[in-house]
Amino acid sequence: MQYTISSEKQGLRLDQFLSSVLPDLSRSRIQKIIADGSVFLNENPAVKKNIILRTGDRVDIEETSARPQEIAPQAQDIALDVIYEDEFFACINKPAGLVVHPGNGNADGTVVNALLHRYGSVSDGFSSERPGIVHRLDKDTTGVLVVAKTNSAHSALAALFSDRKIVKKYTGICVGNRPLNHEIVKLPISRSRREPVKRTVDLNGSTAVTEYWLREFKSGISLMEFTLHTGRTHQIRVHCSHEGFPIVQDGLYGGLQERVLRIAPLERPFAYSMMKCFTRHALHARSVEFVHPFTNEPFSIAAPYPQDFCDAFEIIGAHNLTI
Repeated sequence: MQYTISSEKQGLRLDQFLSSVLPDLSRSRIQKIIADGSVFLNENPAVKKNIILRTGDRVDIEETSARPQEIAPQAQDIALDVIYEDEFFACINKPAGLVVHPGNGNADGTVVNALLHRYGSVSDGFSSERPGIVHRLDKDTTGVLVVAKTNSAHSALAALFSDRKIVKKYTGICVGNRPLNHEIVKLPISRSRREPVKRTVDLNGSTAVTEYWLREFKSGISLMEFTLHTGRTHQIRVHCSHEGFPIVQDGLYGGLQERVLRIAPLERPFAYSMMKCFTRHALHARSVEFVHPFTNEPFSIAAPYPQDFCDAFEIIGAHNLTI
């Protein structure tokens, strides 16, 4: 499928143009085919959805990618640890290994399927694949996930996230260099051109701001608290890796045992003992705080730490942990 940009279409973003010529595709589907490299601008892969088009530009779309492929998810009896709910939204303590919504390689068995079984219906979401989903956590990140029950709740929560009025705090365990006691990392992030599943620090990328505090440090292992000021994919993981202390057991960003080999030999046994606590990356979405959009009361909820974190706390001696 080929299109030449007319003067009437100039100035549109690429994703906006695609929405106009492919009305049967959802916004998320359009963003996905761009990210997957199925859209070409002037014969080059169009890697960014927000490229501004000019008169005479040629846009090519792979034919198979332009076909609608979304299938409404089905209810499945999957246990959910609901730690808060009211008539508007619910907060789930997501375990490691549970994907938030259907996507490539995960057609079902997700939080969405579980929500449909538990509640029957939830908010429409951003697309037919994501009913109820206002934000997401990586597959192996545990902790608080907020889901919307109604469309009005979805709109209100989405606005709070967009306006950065929801405080999201994470706990992580890192391996490598000793972090500063406190720092605000402001490094833009974009999708890696070499490995599309990864993100990377890129001066031309999207703004990404992570604030952290070092709570404990021993033998190359850091116990960290993070606050997200933006919500980019893999943001904490990318920033930690770039700063020289990747998240423990994060194979995508350099947090595996090979990293321990850079630690002084006498300190490695402790680091290895901490690494053995985890079979997934050591990141936990600890809490969210915001003003309830319907009661106007302050709201906060914290997710209990999973067993792997508790085991690691015992080893590092963080018995009086307050984060």
